[in-house]
Amino acid sequence: MREPASSADQLGTPEAFKAGLIAAISAYLMWGFAPMYYKLTADMPAIIVICYRVIGSVLFLSAFMVVGSLRKEVFSIFKDFGRLKYLLVSATVISINWTVFIWAVEAGRVLDASLGYFINPIVSVVMGVIILSERLSRGQLFALTITVCAVAYRTFDMGQLPWVSIVLAFSFALYGLVRKKAPVGAVAGQLVEVLLVMPLAFIGIWYFVNVGTGGIYPAIPMQTPWFLALLLFTGVITAVPLVVFAFAARRLPLVYIGFLQYIAPTIHFLSAVWLFNEDLSMEGLFSFGMIWISLVIFSIDGVLSKRRAEKLA
Repeated sequence: MREPASSADQLGTPEAFKAGLIAAISAYLMWGFAPMYYKLTADMPAIIVICYRVIGSVLFLSAFMVVGSLRKEVFSIFKDFGRLKYLLVSATVISINWTVFIWAVEAGRVLDASLGYFINPIVSVVMGVIILSERLSRGQLFALTITVCAVAYRTFDMGQLPWVSIVLAFSFALYGLVRKKAPVGAVAGQLVEVLLVMPLAFIGIWYFVNVGTGGIYPAIPMQTPWFLALLLFTGVITAVPLVVFAFAARRLPLVYIGFLQYIAPTIHFLSAVWLFNEDLSMEGLFSFGMIWISLVIFSIDGVLSKRRAEKLA
C-alpha cells in the first residue's frame, strides 16, 4: 500500500479520511480475529509458532520491500546504530508480546488477552507521564484510578496477579512508545525488527527439532505442508494489519484512532465468551465493566481536551 508522491497533498481531504477510516477498521478487525487463526496452530508450542511467525514476516515484508522500493531505507537503518538501537528494543518487546499473546490463545486465556489490550491505552498514558514527563488531566487521572482498582479486583478474584493482561498491556505500550521515537518508516522498521529476531527463530526451530521435544512437534510442519503453510502465513497475519494501519494513521485524526482501537479487544472478548467458551464469572465481568467505564472517561476526556486545544489555537 505505497502512497504516490502526490498523496501528501491530498491528506486531510474527505476522500483521504474515508480511505483512512476503512483502512483503520480493517486493521483492527484483522487484529480482533487473529486469535481464531492461532487456534488453528494450537498443536504447536507458542515459541515455535513465534519462530515461524518471524520467518513468515521476513518473507512477506521482503517481497513488500522489493515492490515498494524500500531497500535503501532498510540498508540505511542497519548502517545507522542511532536508529537501529530503537529497533533492537522494539524487536525484543514485540517478541515478548507475540509470545505471550499466542500462548494465551493456546492456553484458553483470550479473556486475559482482551483485558490487556483494553487497559493498554491507559498504560500508554502512564508511560508518557513517567518517561516523557507528560501531565495527567483530571479525567485521565480518574480513569487511571478506576483501572488500577479493576486490576486489583481482578487480582483478588483470581487469587494471583493477571500477568498475561499486564505483560500484554505494558509490552505493547512500550513498543508503541519506542516506535514513536524511532526515526524510521513503519514498513521498513518492521522488516528490520523481524530481521533482527530471525537468527533466534532459526535457532529455536533447530533446537526443538534436535533437542527440545525429541522431534515430536517439529515433525508436524515438516510432514504436512498445509500446516507448514499455516505457520508461515502467521507472518502475513502479523504484517498486513500493521501496513494497513500505517496507511490509516496518516489519514485519520488521533481521536478516531483512539476510539477504533477498542474494536480488537472487543472481538477478543466476544470470541472468548461465545466461541471459545471461556469461563466469565460475575466478578470477572465486573472487572471488565470497571475497565470499560474508565475507557469511556478516558475517551471523552481526550475529545474534550482536543476541542479545548483547538479553541486555544
